[in-house]
Amino acid sequence: MIQIQPRYSEKEKWQEFAKERTLRFEILEFSSYYLNSVMDEEQYKWYRETGLVDSIHGVFMDACPLSPDNEIREISRKRCRKSCRQAQKVGAKNVVFHSTALPFVRGGLDMLWGRDAAEYYCMLAEEHDLNLFIENFNDVNPEPFLRMMENVTGDRVKVCLDIGHANYSRVPIAEWFSALGDSIGYMHISDNLGSWDDHMVLGKGTVDFSAADEFYRKKGGKIPLTIEVHTLGELEESIAFLEREKLFGF
Repeated sequence: MIQIQPRYSEKEKWQEFAKERTLRFEILEFSSYYLNSVMDEEQYKWYRETGLVDSIHGVFMDACPLSPDNEIREISRKRCRKSCRQAQKVGAKNVVFHSTALPFVRGGLDMLWGRDAAEYYCMLAEEHDLNLFIENFNDVNPEPFLRMMENVTGDRVKVCLDIGHANYSRVPIAEWFSALGDSIGYMHISDNLGSWDDHMVLGKGTVDFSAADEFYRKKGGKIPLTIEVHTLGELEESIAFLEREKLFGF
């Protein structure tokens, strides 16, 4: 299931492109652009009525719902609940949240984060009747996700593996797949040069897509996979690359 991230400012063009190519929507805009403004109900209505929205990207810029600071945790969880309500308003069944594990801290803190993340996200998923996927972001390796998945109960919380983010981590992309295996229920694909989260046109950077393609095929193309680029032009270029390389079912 291939998803794209539409821009409401050009909504008709994105809708037309999605229908032509049999693509679905993961809405990114709710995660950051509109945090400080009141969403127009027409925007929710339009997205819902397209029937294309399967997923949204939840809040991530400053959210830390597992913070030991009570006040930071409270406002972060308020934002996370808002993301879940937004998903319900547009008919999405999946929400992606970024990991908030501290990237260079271990010594047992990764164990605590894994325990607390599992407890919180399982509770949030049940509360809102959604599937939640926790995405690697600043993470240097898969260890915090292994700790989280050891504590997850049920099947509503899994990992979203972003291979662009994995490309600037401390381990190769293939090691993320081998370590996390069936805990991965969702993927983001983008490209970069191995240092920054550039979201380049696919094929323009150094990301090795082969391990992700192999995993996606093993899953029968049944898990959500989102192409992350900025514009429709970049999306067209990226899909042309996937078609040339015969990746992800293209």
